[in-house]
Amino acid sequence: MKSLLFIAGLTLGIGTATAGAYATLQLSPGVTSEINVTADSSRGWIPTAEQRQRAIKTLEVFLDAVEEGRYAEAYGMETEINKGNQTLAQFSQDARQFRVLAGPIKFWRVLKVTWTKDPARAPFPGIYAAIDLAGQFANVDRDCGYVVLYQKTANDEFTIMRRENNYVDNTTARNIEETQSKAELKRIWARLSGNCPNYSSSVDGQ
Repeated sequence: MKSLLFIAGLTLGIGTATAGAYATLQLSPGVTSEINVTADSSRGWIPTAEQRQRAIKTLEVFLDAVEEGRYAEAYGMETEINKGNQTLAQFSQDARQFRVLAGPIKFWRVLKVTWTKDPARAPFPGIYAAIDLAGQFANVDRDCGYVVLYQKTANDEFTIMRRENNYVDNTTARNIEETQSKAELKRIWARLSGNCPNYSSSVDGQ
């Protein structure tokens, strides 16, 4: 099982952005039935059915707000520590730039959800849900990453603690193929997608 230490790794990629949202948020087989908890979580704790549903709904609301250009709403869902690292203006600019580059969303797919409560090395005590994602857009066939949600207590709303998005847009991909090789594109994407927990090239056919 992965730990929050890994989840908090550096953001890497040909591109890193706040990607748009989804036409349909797809769930990979087992996502709704499996409960994955890290080894450093509070002993014996597991998320409730309500928490599991609320985590996915929070992700939906966040991605939808970004896709529809409701940046203030999406930004408002972030933790205070995130807001301290990026202003609303910066958040909005990054989201707009990716939206122009990527074009309309085809899908976001939830690959796996991993839970932990009160891990010793997390920034705050509380409940964390790491949601691993793969996506495709009109102009971006290769996209993957994760969102870490944070819930202070079981009675609080989930907030966005961290997000990483790795991608190669299609124009860049074609340029690499034409000026270098398909093998080089495959190598580059393998390196980038290696930063995406539970991602497999079979997800998007790459």
